[in-house]
Amino acid sequence: MNHQAANPSAAHNNADNQAFLSTNFAGFEPLDSNYVYCPNQFFDICLKSNSRGMVRIVAYVLRQTLGWLDENGEPVHQTVKVSYNDLIRKAGVSRGAVNEALQRAVSMGFLECHTSARPDQLGQAGQSAQYTLKWSSSVQYAKSVENFDGFYAGEGHRSPVPNAFFDRIVPNETLAVTKVVGAVIRHTVGYQNQFGGRRQVTPLSCSYIQRYTNVSKREAIVDAIRYAQQARYITRIDEGVFSPHASEQTSATYSIRWHQQAASIATSSKREPEINQSKKGTSTDSKKEPDDQFKKGTSIEKTNSNNTSKQQAVVDFNSVVDSLIEAGFDRNAAESLTQNRGVEVVQRQLKWIDARNPKNKTAMLRRAIENNWDTPGKILLKEKIAMKRDRLEIATKQLQEIDRVATEQKQQRLERKQELQRIWQQTTLADRKRLIEAAANQATGERLRDIIRRQPPETETPHSQVLEELARSRKALFSSESFEIPSLPDSRTGKTMNVPLLRV
Repeated sequence: MNHQAANPSAAHNNADNQAFLSTNFAGFEPLDSNYVYCPNQFFDICLKSNSRGMVRIVAYVLRQTLGWLDENGEPVHQTVKVSYNDLIRKAGVSRGAVNEALQRAVSMGFLECHTSARPDQLGQAGQSAQYTLKWSSSVQYAKSVENFDGFYAGEGHRSPVPNAFFDRIVPNETLAVTKVVGAVIRHTVGYQNQFGGRRQVTPLSCSYIQRYTNVSKREAIVDAIRYAQQARYITRIDEGVFSPHASEQTSATYSIRWHQQAASIATSSKREPEINQSKKGTSTDSKKEPDDQFKKGTSIEKTNSNNTSKQQAVVDFNSVVDSLIEAGFDRNAAESLTQNRGVEVVQRQLKWIDARNPKNKTAMLRRAIENNWDTPGKILLKEKIAMKRDRLEIATKQLQEIDRVATEQKQQRLERKQELQRIWQQTTLADRKRLIEAAANQATGERLRDIIRRQPPETETPHSQVLEELARSRKALFSSESFEIPSLPDSRTGKTMNVPLLRV
């Protein structure tokens, strides 16, 4: 694992340095060597609940401890010497915040002080403080700051985090930007499925990111997301859909911006639509196997598929541009709008523009595309009416089917009862007495048995229990095919029962 040196300038947070960092980041290196196998609790607890200074100190110790492993996978340095100059110059902590941040990191259980710092004294050299990560002795994985008492030392609950996150973003960027990038890392490569694969893209709404990162102001999250995209730390794969109907809402989809992505964009003569950029060398395609996430496709089939996707994207792009030109835009403006906002956004706004009843169609269409306006109320009302009509139609068909089945079964039961009564009329008095007694013995409750036994065998309309007894014993009583009792299909399974037991 190669350590990347942090910016040595003490003025790393000024505007010029921020601009330098943003324009020179080429993307995260692939997870083949340059990463820290970081405890997930750093993201879930430490990053979201603490000050920037404390987060930077804990991240620095994590990087120095877990970023350097021997051939057996053990940390080369279990303890880390910490000097004020290192924390200021490398960890990015301001001089006035060092003491308080260190004390809080220790008190909250993220670090342990192995050796206290000692200033130079007469005849005795001073020494820097030495800290170690605090590991929990509990077998339970703590999910909240209240239950946290050291990083979980058991198997799992760790994620491969690119070194650049610790070397570049944490010590140099604002806490809000660090949290946003950390949230995307945690929900992509920080998630491992049952087969060992890790996500490359993840749906994250702005509201969810705000809750996860524990940032109080929504404006701060929106600005941090926008900055992280401009700085090439993350990529928005899909903008999502905002709708007053919950069933139609979808979250925006994000991924980490990998180094191969940046390289492919830099060498491209014309920038591809954003969805295609994310598929170059980063395996954000959900259909691709996890093991292939950082391998370049070599098969003819994959090449043809990629070429087809690119060709389709170009066709869609040109088609949208032509539509904008027809709506009154010049070609440069049409291409710029489509490039900046995406083909899908432009297509939606073109489809909806007439429903907005514009006085100046071109001007309103421009504003609608630039601000990605929501669905017009007129269309929402039509959709709502159509959905109600569809639901009513479905419900009506279901009721009709229920009535049809009920009527059919009622008719079958009536025909069956009539057939049993016909057979009863041809049965001898001795057999009738036997059937009445057998039915009484099968009945539950003394009152019902008494009612059945009081029936005279001469009756032409025997009790339903007697007819059921007749149905069960018909094969033993009657051998002639003319006396075969029709079987009734089971209303639940649809299968014909050899011995019908339905009540008549």
